[in-house]
Amino acid sequence: MTSVEVFGIKKALKELQALDPNLRKQINEDAKNIAKPATDGIKNAYPSKYLSGMARPWVQRGRQLFPYDTALARKGVQLKIATGKRNVSVIRIEQKNPAAAIIDMAGKHGGTNAHGARFIASLTAMFGAPSRVMWPEYEKKSTEVERAMLQVVEHVMEATNKNLVM
Repeated sequence: MTSVEVFGIKKALKELQALDPNLRKQINEDAKNIAKPATDGIKNAYPSKYLSGMARPWVQRGRQLFPYDTALARKGVQLKIATGKRNVSVIRIEQKNPAAAIIDMAGKHGGTNAHGARFIASLTAMFGAPSRVMWPEYEKKSTEVERAMLQVVEHVMEATNKNLVM
């Protein structure tokens, strides 16, 4: 697993929002465009069908987790730019669809009942270990995306510094 850490980007984005909201919006759009090859690759990697039982509804604690739907799985892949205190990542790709997120990561932390263990074993046998979709697809485009994102980060830092000096 790789990640790029840039210290100060969260604070710089917040300052840029206060100084030049239009530039901040443009940077968000640039980030989405840069990540588009990765997000499109992830979206296209979701197959039309997984295990047969995933076509049936499954509700847990009042929250509907299944049925799995390819269109909803693809729609659930989103780029998020967040500068809040509780956010670990400033820019990340996340899966908002619960069924797709379960399929991607089921079995990563273990600790399940017999039914869950069988479910995870079947997923792993057919589709590999977690992460089954998002991380492998991101890695195919990671060098290109990270290089371009660093250029956006440099632009943010320059814009922030320029506005602070004036």
